[in-house]
Amino acid sequence: MRSSSGKIVIFTALPLEYRAVRARVTDPQRVDHEAGTIFERGRIPGTTWEVYLAQVGQGNQSAAILTERAIRMIGPDAVFFAGIAGGMKHDIGLGDVVVATRVFAYHGGKQEGAFKTRPETWPASHRLEQAARFAVLDPLWAKALLPQGRETPEVHFKPIAAGEVVVNAQASALQNLLDEHYNGVAAIETEGAGFAGAASMADQVPALVIRGVSDRADGSKQRTDSGGFQLAAADNAAALLIAVIKSLASPEAVKSELPSSRADIAGTPVIASALVGQRLNEPLPVAWRRKLLPTWSSESATMEVHLLPEGSPPLPMRQMKQLKDHLVSLGRSEAVFTATEEVSNVLEADFAAAYVRDPRQGRCVGLMITRSGQRSCWESLPRPGSLHMPVLDPKHTQERIADLLRLLLRLHDGPQTRFAPALAIDPAEVLTVMTLDAASVSNRAVLARGGQGGPVQILPDEVWDPATIGAAVPTIAEELTLRLMHHFRSPNQRS
Repeated sequence: MRSSSGKIVIFTALPLEYRAVRARVTDPQRVDHEAGTIFERGRIPGTTWEVYLAQVGQGNQSAAILTERAIRMIGPDAVFFAGIAGGMKHDIGLGDVVVATRVFAYHGGKQEGAFKTRPETWPASHRLEQAARFAVLDPLWAKALLPQGRETPEVHFKPIAAGEVVVNAQASALQNLLDEHYNGVAAIETEGAGFAGAASMADQVPALVIRGVSDRADGSKQRTDSGGFQLAAADNAAALLIAVIKSLASPEAVKSELPSSRADIAGTPVIASALVGQRLNEPLPVAWRRKLLPTWSSESATMEVHLLPEGSPPLPMRQMKQLKDHLVSLGRSEAVFTATEEVSNVLEADFAAAYVRDPRQGRCVGLMITRSGQRSCWESLPRPGSLHMPVLDPKHTQERIADLLRLLLRLHDGPQTRFAPALAIDPAEVLTVMTLDAASVSNRAVLARGGQGGPVQILPDEVWDPATIGAAVPTIAEELTLRLMHHFRSPNQRS
């Protein structure tokens, strides 16, 4: 684990954004970089974090250069970009704040008759996103950070898009591109991609983009700017930024790794008991994918991950109807579905789902939410190289379980409740266990279960609140993987 420097860097593009952040920093002092970049160093009241502020100007290129420069010079524990953006969703109001769960660089592509998108994308730092989600759990989070009488803005955790164009037209070729290929994004701006890309390449420094919505990117920008929405949006974004920093563990806090699961997993709970979950008297019922969306005859081995709510009230059908379309846009924005895939989505009495089934490629992937609040996702196991069989690679599987659990935590902002994780491989009769590297150069494999046995299902037996699950995702993924692999050991290897 990287040792803490106790430092944070905050970037803005515009002077009004900079002033909104600077007003909340105590005793700012000028610090000059040898290349000429001017920073101001100060403190966040109530914390021991040392923060550095810088203006990068507009554009992804300058944002990338100065982000890389600041990381090299200062060595921060985290970097933030705060400012304003154009809203892309009708349910996001002017002055609302968007925390970017993912940043898309939307200008990448290839022109061959029709334009084919080739977007780059960077996810938010899980640690910083969790800090933001924790900060806004307090309904009074903005009370001390905004002017008296200012209404607390709504905060949305959604993807954003970043390019080189300020969008201010309701109908244009660019708007058509965004609507068709980036329909899940909530806001659009011009620096986030450069910032996120540079942070990602600089030894994976945790990064987060926070944007206040100042206009609707539909031709009304001049009117909303003159109405003072730029100032309000910049102020709201700066306030949330400070709330997030205050919710981070102090740099002096003792760092400790979450305990690893035991190698002998027979009879253990889903999550290591040191994480203090609530053991269930009996497992929660699971709506397995096969029960709701029957598999087709040629479907290959598919992994499904679920979060099951404990005692959550049924979701109203009105909300389920909205979630049906949301699953498609979320799936595209989170790269579950590609930009060009035809996605099927359904709304039934008990669930809503969005999925892709491609028998030619052996591809099966989808998202689902039930009226009970169960959140589910699934994807086919990889089939690398010339090996015509799905491969269960323990390391890859553990990483994918972790990614899918994080996705499920973002799937729906429903009532706060505790969840139990569950896992399955279905069908599980035809697959092999080996590393993907070995499979890519192999043309022979042994069936893991001799072609028998039906689906493998890991039943949930402990519940956890979402914050605990979010913080413990690596440990949960490790435990689930260990229990899964137990089912694919040969009989004389099983404990």
